[in-house]
Amino acid sequence: MFSIVAVQIVFAQPFYFQQDSLTTLTFTGSYFDILRTKNATSTSVVSIQKSSAQFKTTFGGNSLFILQENAKSIAQLDNSVSQIKFKTGQQSNRLTIDNEFSFSPFFAEQFVRINQIKSVSTVDYGGSFGFVTASHWLEKFKFGCYLFSFPWIFDLNYHDSRIDINNMTSFLKINYELYLRPAENTSLTLRYEKYLNRKNKNENPIFAVEDNSDASVVKINAVNSSMAIPIEISFTHGNGGSFFDLIYAQNSFSQNSFTNALFNGISVKSFEHKYNAWMPAFFVSYNFYKGFMVGNIQSWPFTSVLTSLITNRINYRLAGHLYFFTFETKKLFKVANFSVEPELSFYQILPEFTFDNWQPSYIVFGVKNFTRNILPIRKAIIGKLASTFIYQLNNYYSISLEFGQFVPLKITKKEIHVSEITPGTIVTQAQPSKVDGGRWLALSLRKTF
Repeated sequence: MFSIVAVQIVFAQPFYFQQDSLTTLTFTGSYFDILRTKNATSTSVVSIQKSSAQFKTTFGGNSLFILQENAKSIAQLDNSVSQIKFKTGQQSNRLTIDNEFSFSPFFAEQFVRINQIKSVSTVDYGGSFGFVTASHWLEKFKFGCYLFSFPWIFDLNYHDSRIDINNMTSFLKINYELYLRPAENTSLTLRYEKYLNRKNKNENPIFAVEDNSDASVVKINAVNSSMAIPIEISFTHGNGGSFFDLIYAQNSFSQNSFTNALFNGISVKSFEHKYNAWMPAFFVSYNFYKGFMVGNIQSWPFTSVLTSLITNRINYRLAGHLYFFTFETKKLFKVANFSVEPELSFYQILPEFTFDNWQPSYIVFGVKNFTRNILPIRKAIIGKLASTFIYQLNNYYSISLEFGQFVPLKITKKEIHVSEITPGTIVTQAQPSKVDGGRWLALSLRKTF
């Protein structure tokens, strides 16, 4: 599976400006070794390192949040067969300011984020407005509108050619939130989010991306605290699509469409038992993902459109879905100043993915060199062993250590039947890879008063 190795050190220093206020200053540093794979034809590496300083203060119904982040990410893929060396990485600095203030019965939020990624500077901004009611069933309503920018910068090496991509996609997020309390110990939250993309800003005059995307998400969350074991139930539904073209020197060399994107998820979570000290908390979830993507890319995109039509062009089609089941259980035990929270988790993954690629036999007509790549895994069951140790030095300092390990329990391979293969089709399966890791480590030091 994937590897996660993380070391995190946190220092927190709270201050009290007034009797009803609480202020916290936190410094964090972390490193994530996410993925390292290697087989006979390719190697891949993905890692992220991050540092941040966070300031948060609350007083009455007002709050101020300031976050300064520095992140560096690397994703690299080397394939000896296709001679493709793909590497993307960016170092970003980000300053976020989020201020919420109330003027009963109304409240408002102001959000500003400044991003600096290499030579690209962007500003995200927005806010929300709402009101609180004294109704026995309606608690709060909130409406928000935010403008976000998504810069993506990477280098693509193909044989002796190189493309430097420096592009930014902007999208508008609109959300509605409704907080209900149908009973004294029952709360219900309804949230609707809509994402609309805006015109691209192409920082690179040679390479450009033109896209048209949209998505929507519906979230329902219910909490019942009247039972001996408080229960939280959540449901999420999302769908969307994207149509985007890649342009080099004002010539489109790749048209792509990502349609039928769908996500459904439901989860049940319990909290600590009120009366049984040995009863663990648990989390159960079911998620379904589905998507379909089709497009083409010219093997030599730096020529005119006419030249591209009579030279090689690669068409592709990617389709699949994924079922993901999760079961987690954990329990916090305390002895004097020492606490330990062991966790045991199981994950079942049922994937189904096919990737087809072919070339036109004459200009854009006909099919040749059709290849179908099938994910060779039918089912995977993975376990996770984790634990968190916390030592409270006094009322002001605490040290925590968290570590864990993913363990592959069972992997069922897929068998390809001859009757499923179309004559003239080359069917391949992904080459087995050596995957390192499946483990993480986190260390925290906190001061509070």
